[in-house]
This record gives sequence, structure tokens and C-alpha cells, in this order.
Amino acid sequence: MKQAAGPILRVALLALGLRLLLVFVRGDYVVFDEGYYLLLARSLRAGHGFTLNGLPHVALSPLQPLLVAGVSLLGVPDLWASRLLAALCGALLVVPVASLAFRWFGCRGAVIAALLTAVFPALITFLPFFPGERWNLYFGSEPLFLLLGTSALAVGAQAADTGRRAGFVAAGALAGLGYCARLEGIVLGAALGVAIVAARVVKRRGSVVVPLALYTAGTLVAVPYLFYLHGALGRWALSGRVQAAVSDDAAIVVPARTAAPAGGGSDAVNNFVWGGDVTSLWRTLYALDATGTQMASQYWGVPRRAVRSVAPAPAPNPAGAPPPRRISSGVTLLRALGVVVPVWFLLLTAGGAARARPPSDLALWVGPALLTALVPALLAYAEPRALLMLVPAACALAGGATAQLAEFIESRWGRARVGVLAPVAVTIVLLIPTARDVVRAWGQQTPLQRVGTARRIVGEYLAAHLPPDARLASWHPAVAIFARREWRVLPYEPFDRIIGYARAQRAGTVVFSRFDPSPLRAPPRAFTVVLVDSSSTASGDQVHLDPVDDTPLLFVGRLAGAPARP
Repeated sequence: MKQAAGPILRVALLALGLRLLLVFVRGDYVVFDEGYYLLLARSLRAGHGFTLNGLPHVALSPLQPLLVAGVSLLGVPDLWASRLLAALCGALLVVPVASLAFRWFGCRGAVIAALLTAVFPALITFLPFFPGERWNLYFGSEPLFLLLGTSALAVGAQAADTGRRAGFVAAGALAGLGYCARLEGIVLGAALGVAIVAARVVKRRGSVVVPLALYTAGTLVAVPYLFYLHGALGRWALSGRVQAAVSDDAAIVVPARTAAPAGGGSDAVNNFVWGGDVTSLWRTLYALDATGTQMASQYWGVPRRAVRSVAPAPAPNPAGAPPPRRISSGVTLLRALGVVVPVWFLLLTAGGAARARPPSDLALWVGPALLTALVPALLAYAEPRALLMLVPAACALAGGATAQLAEFIESRWGRARVGVLAPVAVTIVLLIPTARDVVRAWGQQTPLQRVGTARRIVGEYLAAHLPPDARLASWHPAVAIFARREWRVLPYEPFDRIIGYARAQRAGTVVFSRFDPSPLRAPPRAFTVVLVDSSSTASGDQVHLDPVDDTPLLFVGRLAGAPARP
């Protein structure tokens, strides 16, 4: 592959430049999980541990926040540290993809596969979200995970060829780091070990050292995270994400004016993604526990003292309401695949798979990626970002098919290099959605960009007016990120329960917004900031605020009857 190193390096630089441009065009908009990762990184840098919402966190994996915290120690702001890391990982992804494509299609296929990876829409859309018409696939740790996972496959394939123990150790370490970036990494590591053993058996070089070296290296990398989970959960576990997704509905108090959550957390997410039922997701994920002092879902953290509250039975569905609809996992899986990979590109991928030689080698190194994408989707719920691990393999195969198409064109026309039209055409088609979004987003005036800027302005206002040790509660984490203050998530509850929760959490500032779920029926401005004193009280949904400040964007008020601050 040395002869392709120069062109692949140039493609990687092109990919990095493209991603940096898109990060710039993105503006102030912060996606929810992106914000959670940033808050986790800030907590780590401040020495508060891996905490979110004031509690030890177990739902999101720690590697992304750890790296962002490390980069931010160099003086880079957290938001830019996160996005620069994502841009760099997205650009470096072309290298392992090219390595896999080289195995099956040679130098030309490797370079074209790298080019397709650099411009593939799903590998750009999820990186610097554009508020266009397409799905948002960006949630924070995907660029890092895809780089680690695909690199583990490429290194593992080379180690199976050479038999070098260092290669097996490196592949295991990369898979272990992938697990520390996303839970799916555990599937990748297990499948990769099986693939390497199978490859060695085919070559009649089977040895127990192969899986032992790989799994040992991966386990050693993951051990610190496993011990952290044990300390937070009080038991051994691979992750707390599954428990957070499948919420314990018995611990959720459902207000009388609402219906009970439809099924567990997985059903709520599935119905939200594919059925548009956002309210069920809010009632499941953003509900308070029976005490009203903390969130019911483990997604927001694990209480340091295991106190289990017994809640009253959930209210039944309103009369005449249809029963919750179970969405077929097979149907959602196909729909998710169609979102991530266009149908025409799937056909190109199939063409490459048919021409790759030997077929057994292709199955060995694409199989782990396929299992990594499918197992979580089938066990929990299918969403587009769960299938992103398939995209690098698809780019490698499509690169080979495009290279063979280029050779066919050259042989028919009898002219050298005329075949370059094939990869150029595929690249242009892939770039059209991104180019359209760049045009839309360049002026920073798309709706979500304007909302993102508004959240930044509100956050900066609070940063200038709140004490450094103040806590604030908001639905969207971006407000706390720009305010540089400790954050508490805003529950989906009536106003009086929100105020009680804020007092219990010692969050003296509660931020409501017209852009997010809010109990305020007629807010005076797009953002309403409620100052909560220790003696503040609220009754039902009745809100009476004494004005403190008023701008065209936000209204600041203190709960009526609360004593004035000195």
C-alpha cells in the first residue's frame, strides 16, 4: 500500500479541510448529546469526576469526554476541542478504509475508497450538523468510534496475515478503546477476535495466543472503565446505558393530566424515531422520581445512595386513546439503513462485494462491522446512527466497484485516465447534499442556527450575571455550556414540581424556552429565566413572577412573594 500513501494523505487533508469548513458553517447550534459530552468533559477537567446532572454518569461512555478535557487543557475551548477532535477523526478514517480496500482491490481501489469516505454524506452530516431536511446523525462520539473500530478491523486483518503478536495486541487495544467510546465496541471486539482466529485457521496457523493476546489487550484497556461502572452501580456491568434506555416505569410519577409512558424506554425511543411520538419519550426520559427531588431515569446519573422510591401506579391511557403501537424492528432497520446509505450506493457496494477476492476474506473483515451495527439495533431499537459502522465498509467496497468501472471505461474507450470520470461522478453525487446544506447554512440564518445563537446569547447573559458557583436548570444543555455554570436537566413536569426539584437540587436559576417543552402557557419572551430562592413556592401551573430584567430575547423574574435578594 506504500505506493498509495501519497494520494491517500492528500485525500485525508482534503477530508480535514472539508470538515473544518463545515464546523465553521455549523455556528452555535449544539445537539443534545454533544452538549452532554461537553458537560462531562468540563466536569472531568474541573476534577469533579465523570458526572452529569450532579451524579456519577453511566449512560454515555467516557473516552470522548476524556479526550476533549485533555485537549481543552491546552487552552482550546471545550466546544472547539470537541469539534476539532471529531473533524480529525473523520479525516483519519480514510486511512483504515483505504487499507481494507487495498486488500480486495489494489492501489486504485484504495485511493477511490478513501475519496468516497472523505465526502460520504453520513460521515459529514453527523459530524457538523446542518439544519437542512436530512436526518441529524451527529451525537458526539461517532467520529471517534468509527475511527477506532475501523482501525481495529484493518490492523486485525494485517495481523492475521503476518502473524505478528504486536498486531493482535494493537487490534485488541483499538477495540478496547472503541468500547470506551461507545458500548457497541464490545460487540466489535468479540467479533474481531473470532474473525482473526478464523483467518488463522484458514491459513493453518491457528494458535491460542491469537485470541488471548487480542482479548487481553482489549480487557486491560477497558479495566478502568469497568471498575468505574462497578463503583457507580454497585455491581459489575459492561454499561449503564441499557438500564438507562429501558427506564423503570415504576419509579416514574405521571402527572394526572398526562398519559402513562407507552412501554419502556426502548419503545419510547423507537416510537419517537420512527413514529414521531416525542411526548412518550419526554414522559419516560424526563420524568421525576416519586420523591420529586431527582430524575427517575438512570440516564441522568446514578444516585450515590441507593434509595428506591415506590411510586403510585401510572395513570391509565385516556378514554378512546389508541394502544401504543409496536414498530417492527425489521422495518425500522431497513428504514434506518436507507437513511444512512442511499440505495444507489448500496448497489455500488454490492457490486464491489461481488468482485472482491477471496470472498472468505471479505466476510471475515466486514462481518464484525455488520454485527456491530445489527446487534444493538435488534436488541434495543434501530436508529440511523446505530448503523454508521457499516458506512466505512460500504465505502471500501464501493471504491473497489468504482475502480473496476473506471478500468472498464478505459478499456472500452482505449484511452488512459479517462476512467477518472467514474470516481469524479460518484464524488460529485455524494457532495450534492452537503453543498446544498452549505448554501443554506452559510448565512447562519437557518431556524436551528438562530435558536442555537439565541441559546448562546442567553447563556452569556447568565454567565455575566450569575455567581461563579451558581447552578441552573434548563432543558437544553447549551444554555449551561455557554453560561459556564453547573447544570441540572429540566424535567417534563408541572411548574410546581419543577420548582420543588430545583430547590432540592439547589439550582437557583431555571430557564424555560419556547423552543423546548415548558409548563409556561404564555411566556413573555422566547426565554424565561425564573430565579428560585430557598423559600420560593409554586402551586400547580400558576406562575407569578416579579420582574427583574427584560430584554427582547429573555425575561428574568423572581417568583412572586419570595424575599428579595440582598
